[in-house]
Amino acid sequence: MVRPCKLDTREFQRKLTDADRSILLSAGQGDLTQGFHCVLNVYAVLHNTGYRPDIDIAQWLFSDKPK
Repeated sequence: MVRPCKLDTREFQRKLTDADRSILLSAGQGDLTQGFHCVLNVYAVLHNTGYRPDIDIAQWLFSDKPK
């Protein structure tokens, strides 16, 4: 059972799948922490340009969006 999310959480611990670990290592050039921060930065840019989690990311990236 998953615990409910608390908005004031400062730290969290999650088990990474091999695919998740590979993505974070790639994004951080071998550093998981830097990869995590890079992924957060990428999401911030996507969100600021109109992407939302309920949208198919591939379709959104390759559509003709207003610039």
